[in-house]
This record gives sequence, structure tokens and C-alpha cells, in this order.
Amino acid sequence: MRTRFLPLYREHILPMLELAWPIILGQLGMILMGVADTLMVGKLGSAALASANQANNLFFMVCGLTFGVLFSVSTLVSIKIGAGKLKEVFMTYRAGLWVSAILAVAQTLILQLAVYQFHWFGQSPEVNALSPQYLQILIASIYPMLLFVTMKQFTDGLGFTRISMYITFGGLLVNVLLNYAFIYGHWGAPAWGLNGAGYATFLSRIFMLLAIWAVIRFNGQLQPYRPERPAPVAEVWKETFKIWNIGLPLALQTFAEWACFGISGIMVGWLGKHPHAAHTVALNVASFTFMVASGFAIAGSIVAGNAYGEQNRVKLKQTGHAVLIVLTLFELVNAVFFVILAKPLARWYSVEADVLPYILPLFLLAAVFQLADGIQAGGMNLLRSIKDVRWASAISVLSYWVVSLPLSYGLGIHWGWGVSGIWLGFTVGLFVAALLSVRRFYLQLNRLTFEV
Repeated sequence: MRTRFLPLYREHILPMLELAWPIILGQLGMILMGVADTLMVGKLGSAALASANQANNLFFMVCGLTFGVLFSVSTLVSIKIGAGKLKEVFMTYRAGLWVSAILAVAQTLILQLAVYQFHWFGQSPEVNALSPQYLQILIASIYPMLLFVTMKQFTDGLGFTRISMYITFGGLLVNVLLNYAFIYGHWGAPAWGLNGAGYATFLSRIFMLLAIWAVIRFNGQLQPYRPERPAPVAEVWKETFKIWNIGLPLALQTFAEWACFGISGIMVGWLGKHPHAAHTVALNVASFTFMVASGFAIAGSIVAGNAYGEQNRVKLKQTGHAVLIVLTLFELVNAVFFVILAKPLARWYSVEADVLPYILPLFLLAAVFQLADGIQAGGMNLLRSIKDVRWASAISVLSYWVVSLPLSYGLGIHWGWGVSGIWLGFTVGLFVAALLSVRRFYLQLNRLTFEV
């Protein structure tokens, strides 16, 4: 066993980890923005915390569609690198910018409707009063955010994963400082409360966009990939169809998962502000650890995409082994972490005493679903790397909309298990997604046609 593992470790796990750690830190930086918002908004009370959570639920539920399309940019770039088509990657980048503009218009229209019809979601009067204003501010940040995501996917696909990491932590610092000023009214700024967190998010996204644009425009490391002359508009337009072809099934896959969590959050809102605040805190911590697992999975998909471009079936299989081994070990450690540190983590968020009894069972459930969540992330990203995105989307719809949501509603609302029942429902769905996605990847390995 040892003689088999060492070559796998040297040839596949180490290169994956080298790509993964900047992605992980960048992902954690994004989550830390949410953690900072939660900690700083939490001091305004449970109503403000629940309102921020509901607005972000809706915002990122729709982001599941737009981000999902843009995730195809890194897939196409990594495959072109593996195939040796270095000078074509900037065409994918330009096409991604066009696609992000179309997606920004669509996301804005959808969320603007949610602002005006927020009462549809059946939340408490406090949340109905605060959330729409906060969501309206977030809507202004959609286009810069999607442009940043496109540029991040481009640099990650090239293997320059440190670029977005540094920029994300810069954005985190800007966000925290602006939160401090705009939420509480420090340094001469007005005390805007919850809305201040929205303005801080908007400005930090502008900062991140400008920073990554400057790196792509002026960084000499990207010079080998720049074509001598820009591709004709007709070729860029043709490339957009490749993005849509891979991206739309990815969007359905991502939306199915993110909407499951978002709708679960809406259901939790029906239970009152204390269960809702507990859900917000527990999901915030669980999202933190998931971003580490997601970083491993994304790095694995880049390595696997290179192997796909090389048309190297053996390397693809071994990369799949490496991704799943790393994720399983990491998530087992996470499970122990959640069980041992449940109470200290709950207290760290300084929530009201009435919220604590709801949080602790959720941390124990998080210990269980971490394993499935990490493995499904690995399986889905491996399917993405081999362009098997239609099956990935079908698995997501089955797992989250056919299994998770009905089960969450039945256990949590109909049978009265509360927030723990809702969490148990989407835990079962994650296990279904993990098993089906991994099985599909290994089934497909022997019949790939390598369409580069």
C-alpha cells in the first residue's frame, strides 16, 4: 500500500496542494468577509443578523446561476493549457467578460424583483423591514463582483492561484475597515447600521475588481499567454458559446446546491429569529471549513483539466484518487473539530443566550455532513474537468431538489423537528450527491473522447 501511495503523493497530491493552498486562503478570505459581517452585524441584535442572512441567502442563491456559468472559464483555460494552446487563453478571458455583462443584467433584474416582493418569503416583520434595503445595496455590487469572478477564474485556470488570494485578503481588510466605519459611525462616517455593511461590501468589491484588472493588465508573468494581436470579435463571440455550453449546466448544478441552502434558510426563518440566528452562525462556520475542501476540489479540477487537455487517461484517474483521498482525510479531521469545539465556537459569536440551545445540535450535524459535502465537491469538480457537466447538473437537481428540500421541509416543518430537521434533510442530500458524482466520474474515465 505504501509503495502505491508514495508515487501518487509525489506526482499528483503535491502539485494539487501547491495549487490548492492559495485557492483555499482566497476562499477563506471570502468567507472571512461573511464572518466579519456576521460578527459586526451581530452586535446590532438578532433581527439585524437574521435580516443580513436572508438578504445574502437570496443574493447568493441567484449567484449560483451566474457564478456557475463563469466557473467554465477556468475549465476551458486549464484544458487549453494542457493541450498547449497557450495563446488562445486570452480569447476565453475576453469572452468571459462579455458573458459576465449579460449575467449581471439578468441577476440584477431577478434580485430587484425580490426587493419589491420580499413579503413573498414569509419572514418576520423585522426582517421584512430591514432585508430589502440591505439587498438593494448589494445589487449595486453585482457587475463588479461578476467581473472579478471572471478574472479570478482566468488566473486560477492558468495556475496563478496566488493572485486572487492576495487580492481577496486585501478586499477583506477593506471590508472590515469600512464595516467599522459605516456600521457604527466611526472616523466621522454616518452610523448606517446594517446598511453600512452593504456599502462596505460594495466598495470592497470595487477594490478587488480594480486590483485584479491591474494585475492581468500589467503582470509580466502573463506575457507568454498574450497573443500578438487580439482575436477578432467573431472568434471571441464564438468562444462565448463554449462558455455557455459548459457554463449553463454548471449554473444549474451550482444553483441547485446553493438554492437548497438558501431555501432551507428561508424555511428556518419561519421558525423565528432565534433558530434563524443559530442557523446563520452554524452555517457560517460550516461554510468556512467547506471553503478549504472546495479549494482542494478546485485545484484538483485544474490539474484534471490539464490531464484532459493532454488526453492522459491514467493521469486523470490518479488525479481523481488524489482529490478524494485528500478531501476524505480533511473532512474526517473537521468532524472531530466540530464535535470538540462546538460550545467555544458558539460563544465566540457573542449571540444572545436564547440562541445557544439551537446552535449546539447544528454543530453536531455539521460534523456529519462535512464528509459528504467535501466528497461531493470533489466529485462535481472532477466531472467539470472532463466536461461531463450535464450529468453533474442532473445529480445536483436529484440530490438537492428531489431529496434534500422535501426531506428538510418534512422533518423540520411538517413533523416539527425544527432547524435540526431542516439540517438533517440537506445532510442526506449531500450524501446522495457525493456517492453519485464519484461513481459517475469513474464510470466515465474509460469512455472519454477528449474533445479539446
